Amino acid sequence: MRKIVYILLLASCTWSCSRSLDVAPGDKYSNSVVWKNTNNLDLYVNSLYGALYQFAEIGGPDLSDGYTDILKYSQTYMDTYHNRICLSPAFLSPATTEAISPWSAAYTHIRKLNEFIIDARKYAGNINAADLKVRLAEIRFLRAFVYSKLITRHGGVVLRTDNENLDGPAQKNKARATTKESWQWVISELKTVADQLPEAWDNNSTGRITKGAAYALLARAALYAEQWDEAISAARKVESMANGGKYALMNKFEDVFYTPHNKELILAAYYKRPDLTNNFDRYFAPTGDIERYGGYASPTEELVSQFDIKTGNRWERFSWDNPEHKANPYTNRDPRFYATILYNGAPWKGRTLETYVGGADSYIEYFDGNARNRSVTGYFIRKFLENKVKDFVSEKGDQYWIEFRYAEIITILSEAYGRGKGDFIAAYRYLNMLRERPGVALPALPVKDKAEEYLDDLQKEKMCEFAFEGHRYWDLRRWKKAGTALNGVRMHGMEIKKSGDSYEYNLVDCDKADRFFPERYYVMPIPDFEIKNNLACRQDPAWQ
Repeated sequence: MRKIVYILLLASCTWSCSRSLDVAPGDKYSNSVVWKNTNNLDLYVNSLYGALYQFAEIGGPDLSDGYTDILKYSQTYMDTYHNRICLSPAFLSPATTEAISPWSAAYTHIRKLNEFIIDARKYAGNINAADLKVRLAEIRFLRAFVYSKLITRHGGVVLRTDNENLDGPAQKNKARATTKESWQWVISELKTVADQLPEAWDNNSTGRITKGAAYALLARAALYAEQWDEAISAARKVESMANGGKYALMNKFEDVFYTPHNKELILAAYYKRPDLTNNFDRYFAPTGDIERYGGYASPTEELVSQFDIKTGNRWERFSWDNPEHKANPYTNRDPRFYATILYNGAPWKGRTLETYVGGADSYIEYFDGNARNRSVTGYFIRKFLENKVKDFVSEKGDQYWIEFRYAEIITILSEAYGRGKGDFIAAYRYLNMLRERPGVALPALPVKDKAEEYLDDLQKEKMCEFAFEGHRYWDLRRWKKAGTALNGVRMHGMEIKKSGDSYEYNLVDCDKADRFFPERYYVMPIPDFEIKNNLACRQDPAWQ
């Protein structure tokens, strides 16, 4: 039976694509057309980048940080998966696991990627061998990327990775590999393809997978697998490229998120109006921008208080118990604060943000029937929002999502040396690179030689550096810290009351119930449908 390849010519133009298919217009083509030449093949490859966009959190309302202590969804108790999973002991189960893990969609991507790899053996006679090698490396990267996301959530997964034959009915029943085996496959695959990828593409193909992206994913996968030497080796490959001028930390933190193709970016999911857009502003902009929109989730005080404050000539940890801090709580904070958080009095789109009770962006108590699209913490997300005045309901956004940036490579090196090797001098040398870079210019942290104290410093820096970039939940789980940070506790916001020109600040509970993170949440359940359809796949004991 002849297979038909479907290509969405406009919506799938995920990198700076200026090519067109060498056939008459249409949206589905036979393999003979797709594999006719490299130009046609690149459009096929481009369409498979949907695997990257599947996990680009900027594309919808679901930020994984909403399952953590740094972001609170404002919708009432049962209106979002985030509040259900955080607050309802009965919600997460094998029947509902796709609320947090797109198992079915992920394996659909894997099947499509496998089809490309297998078809290359049959149909690639017209394709230059060097070009084909690079395209195969891209596709194998994407497959490893999807598997890495599944392993992060579920531990051991079903590996369907035959490069010669597509799994059919005879391979329907296939057991899960162990977590160690699953990570080892990802690591081995990336080691194979990394050097087959270019360090850079031409200007018509920016945004495509590069050697740096492959080593970045390899470093992350090895870190998550606690294969410390592999993590260091891969991260050092990226560091070497940075030393050669390919990557660098941006001098101005805000520029990381608003300068496409900047030198800190290693891999980003790019959007382009009108064909490929997102609704990030519609979900997360301050309420005062457009009534009834935005405010879908709010940064917590647990996050805001992580950003240091400068008092006189001294930088110190912020505390609401310090009268000097409380007098001007949003002045002279860690520069990353202003690129991450919108707060009462913040300049925004030519106006001043009013998150005090009764203001244009007013705080409202969680559980209030009007809490939808309002801040329940007194704060809004700043990072990734477009800062120009526009109707973001009718004109959707085209901000990019960052999957890998050089700052993560630095934290991988820090953690691998600190937690893995016990080399805290090296660990703090890397960690302080983030604090001491121009535009942030915070004092270096002193070296601590106890693993737990180092991890506390690493956690704090990663919260300030990567808030809303999709790191926190997975960090807490792999560090086995979620049971402390997310269980039997409540998150908080700041109720601000205005009186004349002064403000009264009151710490408030924004959960109204204790959070829930039992031991079994460290491994998410395999979906019911997989267990029913794949008789060799076993559910984790904690979820049986």
